[in-house]
Amino acid sequence: MIATGFIIGAGASITGLLYKPGADFLTGMTGFTTAVLINAAQSTCINGAIIFLGQPSRKWLVPFCIIATAIYWPLLLYINPTDGALRAVAGAIITTIAHGAAVPVLWRQKGHWSWLRLTLLPYIFLHLSIQDGWALYRIGRSLAGMPDPTMFYPWMVIEAGLAHHLWFACFLAMLGSRLRVDVLQRNQELALEIDRRRHLEQQLAATLATEREINAEHQQLLDVLVHEIRTPLTGIDRATEMLEITLSPLPEAGEKRLASVRDGVRRVAALVDRIVTDKREPRSAPVVQDLEWTEVLRTVLGGLSHMDAENRVRALVSQPPLVFRADRDMIVAVLRNLVENALKYSPATEGVTITAAGGADEVRFQVIDRGIGIPEMERESVGRRFYRASNAQGRPGIGLGLFIVRRMLSQAGGTLRHGPGPANIGTTATVTLPQQ
Repeated sequence: MIATGFIIGAGASITGLLYKPGADFLTGMTGFTTAVLINAAQSTCINGAIIFLGQPSRKWLVPFCIIATAIYWPLLLYINPTDGALRAVAGAIITTIAHGAAVPVLWRQKGHWSWLRLTLLPYIFLHLSIQDGWALYRIGRSLAGMPDPTMFYPWMVIEAGLAHHLWFACFLAMLGSRLRVDVLQRNQELALEIDRRRHLEQQLAATLATEREINAEHQQLLDVLVHEIRTPLTGIDRATEMLEITLSPLPEAGEKRLASVRDGVRRVAALVDRIVTDKREPRSAPVVQDLEWTEVLRTVLGGLSHMDAENRVRALVSQPPLVFRADRDMIVAVLRNLVENALKYSPATEGVTITAAGGADEVRFQVIDRGIGIPEMERESVGRRFYRASNAQGRPGIGLGLFIVRRMLSQAGGTLRHGPGPANIGTTATVTLPQQ
């Protein structure tokens, strides 16, 4: 708005060159355009300065100055074209009103803009004194019988030009000051943002260091567990081998039981090796093959004979029997872990149901129990390393079983989800495995 005012003022200066005062209506109208542009320019600049200083816009100011000029100039020429005193008084009144709108705003300026009170306010009072004094002087001359049709004089142009340049200089100073304030404020905001980001970076570094320390502790614990598991497994395998040699020939039931023990030892040992290999070496490709659900189920339940799985687990087998593709050791370990958990966390009088269903794209297994269940808010957390549900704290376990299950399924592209059991009692564990 301030720039617009100066542009209009430049137009007023150009039209002022065409001004030719005369003592009749038509020649007197040669200054009409200049008068309108002058009052439009000064009111626009003043209103722009008020807005720049953070005060509400005086929306009435510019229309008032333009309309008032457009009315008084031809009207006073029509009344008395030979006397410019009346036009001078009317112009002085409009100038006083326009500048008067800025006086309260400038007077209240303190702090950063207080210097305006020492520059623009004295200029305004001086400018108004000259304009109003000259108008009164011309009224006096007119009353004394010396009318003059001239409206603009060279010295008035010089005084108005000086006033115009003073406003321009103040505006430039205000703009420069505002830019400095903005730069300082932006620098302060940037410094605060840098400090905040540095603080967040330090927090992140501390969190990463803590996580590395926790992972190191977990790895040490895992190494201890692996060592403690491998030692008895090796002893059990050697003992069963000696029993087969020393007690040969064995009854068929004894041979089956020893074979089942050795098979279980080999599966657990393979599972331990899988965990260690996954931690320290690149993942090996799974051995995917066609599997029959009844055979897998028989292997799973046979490894849980110590928990009376064959009597407590009810399997729903589809006809014809389901055939799917998966890594045998992986799916047996997953289902064995889920069935073992279901049996462990269920009353001895309650059974466990296991189902299987498949299609061309995926196969789904469900292990359903009526045990203690998993709190709803904790179902997404179950399966994290060393995490145990709050209602399972009094039972044996360290929170690694489901973590291992999730990892094996993740490597195979499968998922594990826990939900409520039938009638919201117990747990339903759902395994989904894509078909390859």
